[in-house]
Amino acid sequence: MNNLLDVKFVGQILRSRWSWRLLRLSLLLLLLLIAAAGWHHHTIPGLEVKDPLMYTNLATYGFWVVWMMGVVFIALFFGRAWCSVCPLGWLNGLVARSGFKLTLPRWINNYVSVTIVLVLLQLIVYLFAIHRYPDFTAWLIGLMLLLTVFSGAFFRGRAFCKLLCPAGAVFGLYARIAPFSLRVKDEPTCAGCDTRACVSGGRFWKKISLGRAVGYWHAERDACPVDLFPAELRDDSGCTLCLGCLQNCDRDNMRLGFRPWLAELGKDRLALTEGLFLLVLLGMLTANFSKVNVDLRELIFWLPEQVAQLLGWQAGGYNLLAVLWITLGLPLLLTVPGWLVMRLAETNFSPVPRPDPPTGQQLDVTAGWWQSFRRLALPYIPLLLAAHAILALVKLNAKGGYLPLVLGDPSGVKSYLAINIMTTVTPPGVVVSLDLLKWVVLLLLIAGYAVSLIAAQRVALDRTGAIRWGYFFGAATGVTLVAALYLATIIVWLFIR
Repeated sequence: MNNLLDVKFVGQILRSRWSWRLLRLSLLLLLLLIAAAGWHHHTIPGLEVKDPLMYTNLATYGFWVVWMMGVVFIALFFGRAWCSVCPLGWLNGLVARSGFKLTLPRWINNYVSVTIVLVLLQLIVYLFAIHRYPDFTAWLIGLMLLLTVFSGAFFRGRAFCKLLCPAGAVFGLYARIAPFSLRVKDEPTCAGCDTRACVSGGRFWKKISLGRAVGYWHAERDACPVDLFPAELRDDSGCTLCLGCLQNCDRDNMRLGFRPWLAELGKDRLALTEGLFLLVLLGMLTANFSKVNVDLRELIFWLPEQVAQLLGWQAGGYNLLAVLWITLGLPLLLTVPGWLVMRLAETNFSPVPRPDPPTGQQLDVTAGWWQSFRRLALPYIPLLLAAHAILALVKLNAKGGYLPLVLGDPSGVKSYLAINIMTTVTPPGVVVSLDLLKWVVLLLLIAGYAVSLIAAQRVALDRTGAIRWGYFFGAATGVTLVAALYLATIIVWLFIR
């Protein structure tokens, strides 16, 4: 892995606390500016248009287009690098310094709460279309800020990131395969360190010299917000890349840089609740991907529509059923076939008993579906990342032309009137032609599918280096089924127009 800390000037900037503080403060001010731009804007008075400011107001455009779509490409190459500069995580940590500093109870220190938040956000989007209205978006940002301060006032570390931030959980999944990581240079050096100053936190005396004048002040060293010792890291799902350990290490034993793709995938299975989060994410991405394929969308939402009609539920009831279906029912339907193939391939039909594998090499297929899914889900990550990147690329390509208008008129009112009423401004078009974009999208999907198959082969290796073919065929079946749905959508969406 190349070490960026050894690069001239780059290493100095990365090690400097103030460079990160200024960047995070700037992003926090930008977030407040985005919220202010949408605070009192819902629609344009006098116009009977549902959501005229969706792409012209800074709040909706900045949050749902630039940020929500842009961070996907950061995660593609840098894993959880956004967490390094996230203003909410930084604010959460600042408040936690003077809060009650309670430890998160084990029963909530998992992915359950953040999965519930993700489902609730999807439901709110379905019910109120908050992504279309600037004031709703501003209220959401305000709520996030309040929860950031509230959680920091009670719990140590970055409780908001662990409990309430779905973006961080998504980045944690993608970080398992991204070619960027923070690690130690030499593990024996860490083994001989008895202070663990890199993650332990606490106060220390710091010397400041100015000519002949020498002063000392009592500085505070930040502890690791997620309680991870760098020498013990085996994957990047939990590390938020806050870089506190890098700045605290007194032995210059940290390295930050690039590594091969999939370098550590398969060394450990997903946690039980992390598997639940991946399942929900799979359903949501598949449902969003199918929106432009009318036949597939009708097929996916057929069941909740029928149930809503049977119960006599109106739009609100249907939306509730639809969210529950796409976040739980649909992903279960997509993943069970792969598990069945795995179980069938590992079933011994011979009357002669199969010898037990050596200790420590028992196959996951002997467990139930949920236990097996924790490892079976790993090869889905590259495909999901590719699908996520495709959705982001298409959105940025379609709406990227609005950026100069948004920067010139943050409220979006003048821009909308100029485009749609006075027709003095030409509506922005796509950045790249669809004839070129469709091939880029297709290549992205093929690459994601190919990497998923490579990941399935890598995770299928047991401790002796032999491939567990039952697992491989099961994982490949599940990944192929999802990839086929995405491919069908791309063909209908971009190639048959």
